[in-house]
Amino acid sequence: MTRTSAPTQVRGASAVLHGMHPLRGYPVTWHLTPLVARPQHPAEFLVERADGHIEDATAWQLAEKEVAVMDSREMCDLVRRASAISLH
Repeated sequence: MTRTSAPTQVRGASAVLHGMHPLRGYPVTWHLTPLVARPQHPAEFLVERADGHIEDATAWQLAEKEVAVMDSREMCDLVRRASAISLH
């Protein structure tokens, strides 16, 4: 993941991605939330990752998360990697 500075404004709803941790192989859940666009910057997303296959909103709120900001290319790469690992 890239930058870890906290974003100031999100835009829109989060997409939820379930997959496997890319290095350790256990289930993880990601929330991918678009951030407010900044002039002359690529689209950015708040990316939160928590261990486990989490579907319950309360469990998500209470989970310990790793948080990063990714541009659209990095976020698409994450989705591809997580989807590829989940299919095997």
